[in-house]
Formats: sequence, C-alpha cells, structure tokens
Amino acid sequence: MPAPGSISDLTLIYGAGSFLMSADRMIKIIILCAMFFSAIVQASTWKDDILYFVMLDRFADGDSTNNQDVDLNNTLAFHGGDLKGLREHLGEIKELGATAIWITPIVQQITHPIGNEEGPFHPHHGYWANDFTQIDPRYGSEQDLNDLVKAAHGLGMKVILDIVYNHVGYGADWEKEKPQWLRAGEQCGGSAVTLCLSGLPDLRTELPEVRQYLFDAHIGLAERTGIDGFRLDTVMHVEHDFWQAHRAEVRKKLGKDFLLLGEVWGADKFTARPYFQDDEMDAIFDFTFSDHILGYLNGLGSAKRLGRYLSRRHDVAAGHLLAPFLSNHDMPTLLAMLRGDVDRYLLAATLLFSVEGMPVITWGEEVGRTGKAWPYNREDMAWRDPAVKPNASWKRNEFIRAKYKALINLRHSNTDLRGHLSSVAYADKDVLALKRGEKTLLLINRSDHGVNWPPELGNSDHWRLAFSSGSDAATSDMISALEARIYIKEHY
Repeated sequence: MPAPGSISDLTLIYGAGSFLMSADRMIKIIILCAMFFSAIVQASTWKDDILYFVMLDRFADGDSTNNQDVDLNNTLAFHGGDLKGLREHLGEIKELGATAIWITPIVQQITHPIGNEEGPFHPHHGYWANDFTQIDPRYGSEQDLNDLVKAAHGLGMKVILDIVYNHVGYGADWEKEKPQWLRAGEQCGGSAVTLCLSGLPDLRTELPEVRQYLFDAHIGLAERTGIDGFRLDTVMHVEHDFWQAHRAEVRKKLGKDFLLLGEVWGADKFTARPYFQDDEMDAIFDFTFSDHILGYLNGLGSAKRLGRYLSRRHDVAAGHLLAPFLSNHDMPTLLAMLRGDVDRYLLAATLLFSVEGMPVITWGEEVGRTGKAWPYNREDMAWRDPAVKPNASWKRNEFIRAKYKALINLRHSNTDLRGHLSSVAYADKDVLALKRGEKTLLLINRSDHGVNWPPELGNSDHWRLAFSSGSDAATSDMISALEARIYIKEHY
C-alpha cells in the first residue's frame, strides 16, 4: 500500500471530513470533465454567431468575364453572381452585424440546362455537381475563394461552404465514367438513403472508395482555403456511419472548431437527436421554428402555445445547436407568406434574434425581399447602387434593415438573448411575455389593438425599453397592435 501523501493517493477535503481517491480515478474524472467542458467551449465558438446565407449567383457580379449562360430574363438561368462580387460587398453583411457567411456550393456543375416550363434550367444554384475536385468557373476560381476567406477573416467574419455528399447533377460525367459509384433509374431504392432525390443520380456513399474520394475533394479544399465550416446538404439521405466517418476525418484534418451544420428537412430538437448523440453534426437547421412563428402570426396558434414551444425548443445535447431561420432558398420568404405585412414580419424577426441557437438570415430578407414560390424565391439581391449587377427590380426596405441591425446589435450585447434560460412570464391568446435569462423580457402583441402592460409582470418601471419593432419610439406601457418589444430589467 502506498505511503499516505504519495502520488497514487490523493486526500480531498470536503467540509469537515475527508476521503481518499486514487490518482487513476481522479485522472479519469478530470478527463471526463475536460471532455464535457470542451464540448461547451466548442459550441461557444458558434453559439454567438449570426449566419448570413448567400445564393452566390444571385448576389453580386464581380467578374463579368465568367458570365456564361447568364440570362437575367430567365429566373432559372445564371445571373452572374460570383466569389469576387461577394468579396467586394462583404461590407454590406458586416455592417448589418452578421458574423458568418454561408455560400451555396461552388464545385463544377453540369454544363447543360434541364428542360423546364419556366425556361432552360441551369445549375445556377450549385447543387448539380459534375466534378467535386474543381470550382465552377462561373463562380470564380480557388484563388477567388482564398481571397474571399481572407477578406472575411480580416473583417472578423467566418465562411461556411455548402457541400453535397448525396448526389451529382443530371447527366453528370460519372454516369458514364463511374456508373458503379451511382444509383440511378431502376437501381434507386425506397428508403431515405437509397432513393434518387428528384431523380438525381444518387452517390453510393456506403462504398469506401466513394467516401474517400468525396472526403479528399471537400476536406482538401477546406484545408487549402481556410474556410470555417460546412453546411451539409440532404443529410437525412446519407447513412449515419458516413457522417461519423466524416466527423472523424474533419476533426483530424480541420480541427474541433470546424462547424458541421446539417440540413435535415423538417427538423426540430427530436429529429436532430440522432445526429447529436454520436456527434455527427455540431448544428442542425430548426425548420419547425418558422412553422410555429407563421402559425402564431396567422392566428392558427395562440401565444400560450408559442410560449410553450419557445421555452423548450432548444433542449439539445450540450455542445450542439439548432439554427433557426424564417425562410430559405427552398421555400417562399416569410414576408411573402405574410402577404407583405411588414409589421407582422418584424414580430417574426424579433423572435428570430431573441432565441437560443445560431440565427440564419437569407439574402435580402433584411431589406424586404418578397420572393414567393419557387423559382421566384431565388430572386437577385437588391442594391442601393444601380451599377451593382445583378440588381433586382424590387425596392429595398431600409426600415426593415434598420430594425434587423438594431436587433442584431442588441443580441450581440445581451447574453440573455443568446443564452439557454427561457420561460413564459405571461401569455394569453395574442400576447406573449417571454423571459430570457435573468434580466431580459420579450413582449409581443399580435392583436390588431393595443394592450396594456400585463400586471402579472410586476412594476413596468423596473424595466427599460431596449427595442421596439414599431415605427415610432414606444415609451408608454401601452403595447401597440402588432408590436414586439424587448426590455432590460434595471431595478429589482
């Protein structure tokens, strides 16, 4: 038996007593604690971020010499946006307050259009790959990506690249060159993993040689360019052991802070659980967030129901995140679904920047883009300067942008709005008071008439108004129709 006080015996004092613990056991506990806190630290590198999503082709044209297949009169053609154009307009995103940028895929696309009743359908969106090892010249070059990443990092912003592991484009070269790597036609299965999504040739990601090829292509590009994360497309259509192997490769080559943000259509905290329990993803898009918000704003759900949802929506494994959003490139904008009602839209924006997770802004939402159903939900960005191309015909709403900027600034300065603590302080049919943290209160009135400060919230003099979604500076205890407010508690 070792002598008391030796390295293999540790005496720990607890209160008035003491107990002996072996050094081996102590080391194991320390390692487990380190692993736990490492996960929290990893999440903290992204949990405070605000992500701005850009469909590259629809943003800004910085190099007209690569404008192949550009037709501004065809909603399904290329419109000329590229990596140089995005780099030249990073200031627009930085000034808004976003801290990270997600860009659509840039790998080489198929070169032929697909027939569609709307016109020739070109792969402007980036999701119909032909060669994963090359960047499509219509978006720019690898050097352009390097330059973009360096410029973004210089402004304190991160860059996330959209990656597709599930499929290639219609008629891709692999259909002839590597047919054994694909499922197509009668080979397509009936499960989520083996189906050919929208008839696209499905990659056999269960094959080791396919996996290694894809890992080398995408992770290799990340190593060379210094991007900060992947947005992973169609996650539910790829097997879990692929994502587990992918995580291991990413950790090995790119480090623990490299973000893996997965798209699982319709996901919420329950759907995300299988991807978090084995640490396949760091974050998953929260599709149900916009569904609940739209239901509340359209009168299909009560404030009580919304409050219950918001107070529980982010119960996920430590070190992982849900990413709420109002709309994306596969659905109409929320403003369109609200029929252009800016007041209601700003209630939704207030909620977006007041909940836990990593909020996502889709290009143009912050200036009132009203894209309806596909393909009109993929409109060009609108710019103040008419010389910037492509430039949409719809008019920017600078009032919305000012409110977005105010909300983002408040979120950055207020840890409660980014934190985990969330509880319903008051709710009825139309009015919701959601307490965030210890000193922040979100108060929303969706009704068509003003309401008084709910007495259940105590003395209103104890709260300072920090934000109002209204057009006039709100100072009274009367919360206007269709108004959202954020208060900070100053007296107890």
